[in-house]
Amino acid sequence: MNKVLAKLIFLLTIISPFSLQATNLFVSLKSSEVNMRVGPGKEYPIAWVFMQANLPMLLMAEFDQWRKVKFIDGTVGWVHKNMVSRKSSAIVTENYTIMYRHASKKHPIAKMEKGVIVRILKRDGDFVKVDVNNQKGWVEKKFLWGINED
Repeated sequence: MNKVLAKLIFLLTIISPFSLQATNLFVSLKSSEVNMRVGPGKEYPIAWVFMQANLPMLLMAEFDQWRKVKFIDGTVGWVHKNMVSRKSSAIVTENYTIMYRHASKKHPIAKMEKGVIVRILKRDGDFVKVDVNNQKGWVEKKFLWGINED
C-alpha cells in the first residue's frame, strides 16, 4: 500500500500545476558522490551516480525533499535536496580562452577545454567572470551551460 501511494504521489507531481517548473533555474551538486534516482524517494532505484562536485544541473521540479534535475547531456532524475546548492557553476561548452577584461580579445589569460567546470563570480551582459583553479577572467556567456537568467 505504501508503494502504491508513493507511485500515485509521484504521478501527481508530474502533472501537478503545483510542482515547480523552473526551466531556467540552475543548481549545482554539493558532493563528489551524488545518487540520481528514477523517482523522488529512496525506494526508487539509483539510475546514475555523479562523481563530481559543483556540476551544474537544471532544476526542473521539486517534490518534498527531492529535486528533479537535468544534466547537460539530457540525463534526468531525482536527487535529495541536501545534495544541491544554489552556488553558481557552469560547464564550458566549447574550447575557449579566458580574457582579462570582458569584451576584449587582446588580453588572454588561459585556455579552457570543453567540459571544464567553472565557478561563476559575476555577470555583465553577455560576459561572465569565472574562476577556474584560482584563475579568474571573463568568458562569453554563450560558451557556458548552467547560467541562471536574471
